[in-house]
Amino acid sequence: METTANIIPEFEKLFRQKLQLNNCKLRKKRQENNYEIITPAKDIFLMYWSEFPEVKLIYQAVGVRTQQTVVYERAIRSHIDFCLNSIKEIMITVAK
Repeated sequence: METTANIIPEFEKLFRQKLQLNNCKLRKKRQENNYEIITPAKDIFLMYWSEFPEVKLIYQAVGVRTQQTVVYERAIRSHIDFCLNSIKEIMITVAK
């Protein structure tokens, strides 16, 4: 069965691919399990987890939160859910 150490790189790879659809960038922070997501509108979201797959996403207030910010946030949350579900399916398939 896959370990968390193997799953996280798979999640990160898939998540990066999904973010590219929205022209967003994913930057790994120095602290483990911390990422910064930057949108084309220069909005910044912080993504982290203490225990994978419980991923948290927080908007970092660097300017005015616009309607476009909300659109990006929904898309990012959708991408996180998609990637987590894909990883869970892979784990189930490998376990069989």
